Amino acid sequence: MASMPNPRDEHRTKISTPVEILQLNGQTSGAASGYGPDARTDGEIIVPPGAQSDFMRTLGDFCAQLSRLRKEAGISVEVLAKDSRVPLGRSQIYDTLRGQVSSPPSWEFVQAFVSKCATHADRASISLPTDLEYWRREHGLLAHLHEKSRGRSAVVSPTEPVRLGRDGGGRVLTVQETSTYRLPPGPDGRQSRIGVITSDIRQVRCADIWVNSENTDMVMARVQECSVSAIIRYEGAERDAGGRVVVDHVADELEAKVAALRPLGPCGVVVTGAGELARRNGVRFVIHVAAVHGAPGAGFQPVKEIGRCVANALTAAEDLVDPRTPATVLFPLLSCGEAGGEILPTAQALIHTAVNHLRAVPGSRIGTVLFLAYTDVELWACLQALGQVSALSREVPASRAGQVRRGPVPPGPGGARRPSGDRGSGQIRWQLRRS
Repeated sequence: MASMPNPRDEHRTKISTPVEILQLNGQTSGAASGYGPDARTDGEIIVPPGAQSDFMRTLGDFCAQLSRLRKEAGISVEVLAKDSRVPLGRSQIYDTLRGQVSSPPSWEFVQAFVSKCATHADRASISLPTDLEYWRREHGLLAHLHEKSRGRSAVVSPTEPVRLGRDGGGRVLTVQETSTYRLPPGPDGRQSRIGVITSDIRQVRCADIWVNSENTDMVMARVQECSVSAIIRYEGAERDAGGRVVVDHVADELEAKVAALRPLGPCGVVVTGAGELARRNGVRFVIHVAAVHGAPGAGFQPVKEIGRCVANALTAAEDLVDPRTPATVLFPLLSCGEAGGEILPTAQALIHTAVNHLRAVPGSRIGTVLFLAYTDVELWACLQALGQVSALSREVPASRAGQVRRGPVPPGPGGARRPSGDRGSGQIRWQLRRS
């Protein structure tokens, strides 16, 4: 006998591409499973209202960015409308800048709009984030969300990574940019932040605590290997003039602490000092988390509940810092190296668990949680995971009112300029830019 149709099926559209179908382990969500409050675990994507709300929120943010760009460039809508390269009239431009549209503006319009603003700002010696590659990437993501919100099979935009496995490679991101999102304030009025930072981990100087993806035996990688563990070990060591390790600070301390405890259980954590990383990168502690386990002849595999690694690491971090000066914690994408963890599901598990922790712990001593994206594939996955949490509000650095500089300024995500403050201090001060 035919089964009765599920009433929910009329609101459900399956996305057929591997990019969108996530085969998630377990049937629960939340901190224990590693999937956040807005993540689904049924292996399919609901188009309305989830995808629709994602698209409309992203569309509103995109239009607001265009509006801020125009205001800071000091150019009027009338001047833009008179330019033959801008394919919209005055009223259509106003509607777009106010977010009173239901579909993305064309790339032809965005390109002409940004170029016109850049030209006008350059004449006035005003530095603005007008890098077209940034705007192309943002527009591509917006177009992709639009297709998904309409219930169509996901269309991969030219700027979106197609393959999500580590073997798929990806373009290495050599410029450090930070994109942060704020959570609603807690009962004590504090607001925590979560975000993604790009480039090589050795260039990061804004985090007090680094998290190291380690195996259950807590044996750090050899310094010649290409991994976060190897980098932390080498950069934390004291070296001679020839670059040879003289004192293996981090690895030696870790060995002393776990010698009688091996192997640790999956997701277990051990805290050590940072060795020379304190002087080089401003790192105070390293939290080693058992994110992978190995077997002879089989290599390493990710632990099953990878989200618990974040929960345990953040719990340990709460006890390490002074509540008067909230700390910044940096995570790599745990288990996505030699263990071959899938990047998108892993990013979702890690980021959603971090959000759960920051929401659930009153008076958290952690001010900011950052996730490291070394390639454009990792960056795309992290931004996808962040965009799935409706409670987050995207931030950009505050404008430097009255400051005029010549020459281009590399933009950060969201059209952000570089953070204010002393670059050498390792501190990033984020504020909301006024519209």
